[in-house]
Amino acid sequence: MFNKNIGKERIKIRIKKMVILIVSLILILGLFKLFHYYGSQRKIISEFKDTKIRERLITNNKKVQMDKPYKVRNDIVYVPVLELCKNFNTSASYKFLPGGKIKLKYRKSTYILERGSNEVRFEDNHNVIKMDGIVEFMDDTLYVPLDFIYKILDVNVVQASDGTVYMDNYPKKFNYSWVKENRYIAHALGGIDGNVYTNSREAMEKSYKKGLRVMEADMSLSSDGKLILLHSTDATSLSNLGLPTSWKKEMPSEKEFLEEKILNKYHTLNFKQVAEYMKEHPDMYLVVDLKKNDIHEVEDCYRELVKVGKDVDPTILNRIIPQIYYEEMYRPVMNIYDFKSMIFTTYRIEEMEVNKVVDFSYEHGIKIVAANKFKFSKELTTKLVDRGISLYMFTYNDEDAVNALRNNYVSGFYTDFLPKEKIERNSEGKVIINNKDSNKEKENEENNEQ
Repeated sequence: MFNKNIGKERIKIRIKKMVILIVSLILILGLFKLFHYYGSQRKIISEFKDTKIRERLITNNKKVQMDKPYKVRNDIVYVPVLELCKNFNTSASYKFLPGGKIKLKYRKSTYILERGSNEVRFEDNHNVIKMDGIVEFMDDTLYVPLDFIYKILDVNVVQASDGTVYMDNYPKKFNYSWVKENRYIAHALGGIDGNVYTNSREAMEKSYKKGLRVMEADMSLSSDGKLILLHSTDATSLSNLGLPTSWKKEMPSEKEFLEEKILNKYHTLNFKQVAEYMKEHPDMYLVVDLKKNDIHEVEDCYRELVKVGKDVDPTILNRIIPQIYYEEMYRPVMNIYDFKSMIFTTYRIEEMEVNKVVDFSYEHGIKIVAANKFKFSKELTTKLVDRGISLYMFTYNDEDAVNALRNNYVSGFYTDFLPKEKIERNSEGKVIINNKDSNKEKENEENNEQ
């Protein structure tokens, strides 16, 4: 009996020693892994140098608030993704999965990342996107390459000439694909026979035959609430066009307007006729210049425009480009219809605040600001270029002046009579550049670079 008890005690002691040994081995292994982890972290961190980019970083038009530094390795910038998302007021979170994988949730999407990998996988499909740079976890936070920010999170990244970096996740609601092939916008549907501001059928047809595909039209409501193309109802303007000066006191009805001829030979137009022409010519775009400033009248005009557009052919509304003249005009216009392009036109702003115009355009996705020579300045062009916004100027009919301004980062022009030669286009609507024009383009680009 005594021997049995001694045997049991010995077994207990051996088991206890084995447990202690196993626990010790686990602790040693854990400490080894911990030291290895911190060693590898130190190695990783030593390869990534801190950068002061956050000191010059603007997110959604506000100076960034971040505790963690940006990193750079091999000329690739890495950002602490959670902190950046907070600056966009956007929810984001991540958690570690077995095998070194990371599940990142951003808005309503979930992505699968892996430390040390440049691949991003989508949880709900098999798509894989490769980045310039890898995913890393360091300084107790998740770092991703800048490539991830604009490829995956759809954040716009622009570096300004002064070194400031602008980032935004504003919705990209507009489409400016028409800009590339259209340097010129036909002012008041274009000049004809030396006459301007006619907004006439003949002017529209001539501009189209000349190769212009973007035309601006002046519009007002007739006395019976229909959209007609008329630049002004002051006595001088009406007289210059050979139209009744009595319209200065009272707008004509649509019928009365269409019965008149401009300078006794050009046909007046209503918006319905222009819409029908756009239906027949699906590559034509129309810039709208309303002659009213009152927001309620603006809304009435756009309601009528959308009604007529839908009646004629709803697809033409995707080629209508509203011009807004002040910030408060944006929301009422977009509430009436989800237009696909917009221009912020500054000629009605008496004292233009450049930062205000540029910031508003940037925040709302407007990629074209229009100005006349009185609003043009180096400050304006610099800030627009820094934000990736194009500048169109009006109204220019001198090729030398146009070429000089193009060298100052002006993208396009409203014009009555330019270009002097017909714009040749291929079957896809792209401008065919001859050797002479090509050399001019190259010369202008070289001047811009200098």
